[in-house]
Order: sequence, then C-alpha cells, then structure tokens
Amino acid sequence: MNACFRPTAGVARSRVYFRPDGTPRWYYVEMKADQSCSAGILPKPGKKLAGKKVAYYVEVQDQAFQASRTAEYTPIVVGSAAECGPSVPVAPFLNNATVAVFPSVPAGFTVGGIGTAGTVGLVAAGAAVASTATVVAVSDDGPGGNATTTTTAAAVVSTTAPTVTTTSTTPPQTNRAPRAVLKTTPDPATGVSPLTVTFDLCGSTDPDGDRLSFFFDFGDGSHASGECSSSHTYTASSVRQVGTAAQAVFTASASAVDPSNASDTRTRTVTIEPPPPPTATTTTTTTTTTTTTLPCGPPTVFFNSPANGTCSLSTSVTVDATATAPTAITSVMMRADFFGQFLGGTCIPLTTVTEDTQPGTGTPPNYSATLTLLPPAAMPKCYKLVVEVKTACFTTTLFRDYILAFSSCTPTPQWHEARPATWASDLDVEGGRLQVVVNGTAASYPGVGRSYGTAPFVSGENRVEATLVEGRGRPGLWRFDALASGGVVPASIRVIAGEVVTVGEGGVTFRLHGQAGERVTFVFQRR
Repeated sequence: MNACFRPTAGVARSRVYFRPDGTPRWYYVEMKADQSCSAGILPKPGKKLAGKKVAYYVEVQDQAFQASRTAEYTPIVVGSAAECGPSVPVAPFLNNATVAVFPSVPAGFTVGGIGTAGTVGLVAAGAAVASTATVVAVSDDGPGGNATTTTTAAAVVSTTAPTVTTTSTTPPQTNRAPRAVLKTTPDPATGVSPLTVTFDLCGSTDPDGDRLSFFFDFGDGSHASGECSSSHTYTASSVRQVGTAAQAVFTASASAVDPSNASDTRTRTVTIEPPPPPTATTTTTTTTTTTTTLPCGPPTVFFNSPANGTCSLSTSVTVDATATAPTAITSVMMRADFFGQFLGGTCIPLTTVTEDTQPGTGTPPNYSATLTLLPPAAMPKCYKLVVEVKTACFTTTLFRDYILAFSSCTPTPQWHEARPATWASDLDVEGGRLQVVVNGTAASYPGVGRSYGTAPFVSGENRVEATLVEGRGRPGLWRFDALASGGVVPASIRVIAGEVVTVGEGGVTFRLHGQAGERVTFVFQRR
C-alpha cells in the first residue's frame, strides 16, 4: 500500500487499518517512509477469504498528534488475478516480505511467500472501481477556535492499489489548562441532614486568559453547570438512607474548563450526619404529638410557552411553565427560576452566557417570567431558555430552544445537527494525558483524574478516538461517559480498537498499558 502525505516533513506516524468481512476488530500495519511517500505491507489473504471483502483505510498523525484519515475502502478477495479481468486493478504482492501486524495476524491471512494464496482485486459488478478519498484534518485557528480543512483526492483507477493523498495542517498552539480554586460553605462540608453546601469556583484562573465554564458533580448522582458557584442540598432520602447509618460520606468534584476543553478538577469530602429521630411531646391531656418527615421526590415540570425552536423579533420573551411537587410538599416549599442563556449565532451551543435571570411568579402550579435579552447585531442569536424548579430534596431543569432574529424570521435560522453534549473522562494512568477526538473535529486533552468536556455529537453514529500522548509505562484504566446518556441508543456502543473492560449504557472502560501512542476507538448511536 502506497500513500502520500502533505506536508511530508510534518508526518509523525502513518498506518493502514484493515479488517476482513464479519470481523469486528481492526488490525493495522505501520507505514515506512518511501522517498516522498510512505509504504505499508499488508498480510496476504488466504483461500478461505476468497469472495469476501477486506475493509481498509489509511490514517496519518502529525507531530501534534492530530490525525487525518481516508474513507473506508472494501476490495474483494478472489482466487486468482485472472478473475479480475483486464480492467480491474489488482493489489501487487511482495514474495517473502516481512509483515508486522498489530496486535496480531487476523485469521485467514498469511505472512509468508506467495504460494497459492488468494489475490486482492477491486471487483464491482465486473467493472473497474473508481475510488475517491476524502481526508479531514483539524487545526487550531487561535484561542478557543477550530478550523476544518477538507481535501478530496481525484478518482483513481489503476492496476495497483489506489494512491491516497492526505493533507495535514499546522499544529495548534499549545493551550495551558486552567487552575481550579474550590471553596465550600460550610468548610469543612459536614453537618446534619438536610445540609446545603455551596461549591465556589469563582477564584479559578486561566493562564491564557480564556473564559471558563464550570461543572459540578455533587457525588450523590446530581450535577450542575453554568455559573462559577452552585449550591446543593444533601437530604436523608437522597443520600442512600442516611437515617439508617451512622453517617454518609460523598466525594464532590468541581471542574473549570476552558474553550479548548482543557480542565482542572478539585474534590471535597461531604459528610452527612443522620437527622435526630422523631420526638414525641405529651400535653397535659396526655395527647402525644409525633413529628413526621415530609416525603421527598422530584418536581414534575412542563414548558407551556414558547414552543421549542420559536423564532422572534422581540428582545422580551415571556416563559411559562407548570410545576407540581410530590404530595405534602406545598407550593411555599417550591421555587422556580428562569434563565436566558446565549449560545452564539451559529446555533452550535459550545459555551453559554446567561443574559437574564428572573424568579418565577404566578399562582402555583403555574410559574412565569419575562426575560429581557440583548438585541442581535447582524445575525440571529440562539438561546437556551431554562426553567429550574427546586424543592428541599430535588432540582428539575428543562431547556427550550429559542432564536432571536435580526430583522426577519424568514427563513427561520436552523439549528445545526451537531448539538453539544457534555462528556466525562476518568483517567487512571500514572503521568497520563489523552487526546480525545469526537467525530474527527473536536479535540481535547484530559489528564489524570476526572475531567469534563463538550463535543458536537450528532444524531446517528458518533465516533470517539482517544490516543495516549503521555504515559510512564504503567497499566491503568480510562472511562468515557456521555453524561447526556438519555440520548444514547441502548446497546449501541461498538468498540473498534482497544482492550475493553466494561461497556455500559452511556459509557465504556478501557485498559491501557501506559505507553504513549496507545489508541482506542469506539462508536455509538445517538437519538
């Protein structure tokens, strides 16, 4: 297999990935420089593979570990070159060539001499095959920005394997991770249930001066994001039956994330003591009164208006929602807040800026508020309208798409298919750092511990590729979780490369050996 890459001086590594039809795992061979191009020697298919397809693609990485790749090709194995005919290209063979296949030689292939093994021919309905290779390379066009370059090679028809041209762009500038500073109130975070703890990341800084986003994991299954400070109430019913144990201990984490998805995470231990047992008070009439604990449960919330995806010319928007609480929790004990979060004119929500916040008013269970948004300059502005309903035990949050146009809603601006989703990385590899690429366009570099990022997941198949760029050679684990797991189709995670430990509904765990250059790949379906 011959392939040419531009610029040649920037190539750090190139591989040919292949797999026989019906085999879920990808295998690869390393390519070596051959004059101005590169060459890779693939194993020879045996007779048992005659009539079957062998899928392959070429991948190249530059010095900054940015990867570009071709589309997948699917040549067919035939018994002899004569079956291909005079117009169909035939892959050439090297007699007695040394072939190194990673992680091992797949079944049906040989690495010895030519012998009587099969021949790879590009066969399609008896005609020659014209192949077009499209390669996408990602580069950084400045702090917080990504630019995508697409190069398409001309159709190739020849008697040898198709030649693939890959374009690789200038490596991005080095981005430095932010420094998270976490304070809690109370400090230490210890008290009797119900206990409200405030987590404050407002003192966090970024050495590049980037705007930061903030994510909170309260350790009991609840999460929050947005502002640099967030409060959470730990209660007896929401902390695994605190009242039946001496105490409950949780590890809460808070992360500061820059626009390049570099992050820094701090953790705090939260200790919840059980509430005192109910007491009985006896009056002079010997009547006994016993205190009771109100039942806890999440409030049920529905958006009434505006409709999802509404386009408006007015900067004043009225948001209306209905919220009902569990039995015995009165409206006095429930609070509704509304937010208008600006997402940018491209309708691809990667960062958010809250332009207005208003408390809900009205007669329960109906809550409403009027938000005042900033007028657009010369293009539509895209928003998330948010209603957040809190009780003493739970918080329920709903979102609604909203577009504020410049002068006309005709045609209505369209939301891009690529919508952001938050993901989490848990890396337990000594001295490790990963490069994570989602759908070939969104790159981030999580380090050891828990990190968060956003990525433009799409409806349908999504591809996640991770390469260990730093490591000290000691084995460990890496877990990837799509936090918006409700959008992941159950049982749709399919591992293409890597040693799998567990696969769940919204995440997958891999075993890594701690060597720089290790690579894992998987795909999943999203609604």
